[in-house]
Amino acid sequence: MDSHHGLVQVPLPPGHRFPMEKYRRTRQLLQEDPQCAEKILFVPGPQASVEDLLLVHAPEYIDRFKTAKMTPSEVRNLGLPHSAELVGRSLCSSGSTIAATHLVLGGKHTMAANMAGGTHHAFRDRGEGFCVCNDISSAAAVAIRDYGLSRILVVDLDVHQGNGTSSIWEGDRRVVTFDMHGANNYPYSSRMRSTYDIAMADGTTDAQCLPLLEKWLDHLVNHHQPQLMFFQAGVDALQGDSLGRLALTRQGLIRRNNMVYKTCEQASIPLVITMGGGYAKVWNALQQ
Repeated sequence: MDSHHGLVQVPLPPGHRFPMEKYRRTRQLLQEDPQCAEKILFVPGPQASVEDLLLVHAPEYIDRFKTAKMTPSEVRNLGLPHSAELVGRSLCSSGSTIAATHLVLGGKHTMAANMAGGTHHAFRDRGEGFCVCNDISSAAAVAIRDYGLSRILVVDLDVHQGNGTSSIWEGDRRVVTFDMHGANNYPYSSRMRSTYDIAMADGTTDAQCLPLLEKWLDHLVNHHQPQLMFFQAGVDALQGDSLGRLALTRQGLIRRNNMVYKTCEQASIPLVITMGGGYAKVWNALQQ
């Protein structure tokens, strides 16, 4: 099951390093793949309500973002120019992860994905690193409010530490944050403390990463017995990613993802997947 947020393109200046095109291209590839024809249902994602966003974000921040009153410093830290398109897309990105959460907790589906989202650098009161609103945190808060959950696990395998998510839930035992990331990568000065932080050296390979992840997934499920899992499935750990520094192969990333899916399937844990980061050229990544 897929919950996506349409094809709104955010205008970016020439040469901007954020690959906005990856969302459209990924959806196109999936829709054209005959193996996915009867396995994936594409559902337009709604905009998140302000009420849902305010479960984890400061009202002053959300208001400044929606009304184009962010300071130059805030826009600089965000890394994306403000625009009406950015507002709409950001609200839909969070809304899609929230919608996917309702799908898996409503009993009709065991797995749903947002073909964007994973905006894990967004803090309670500010955006950072191309992330405006923290969709995973908003969705986790909705799961707590609407379904009474008390054991939620975030498995963040993006190459960059999910500092915003970790900050929002630090000290709250209802949400466990597990984060495997590059030791020498962004964020630098704003890195936070997750429940579990696993920092990987530059050049970490499939053979070094995957057995470690397997052991941790087993521990996390057995020790915390999560009622819901969020999987931040960033692919920027791919060798050659322009913002990565690790050395996983495409097959290694597929094995990584299947490891998470299998864990949830065997333990009957509802799973919500977000796309996260990825800064390699799609056409190059598919050849590896």
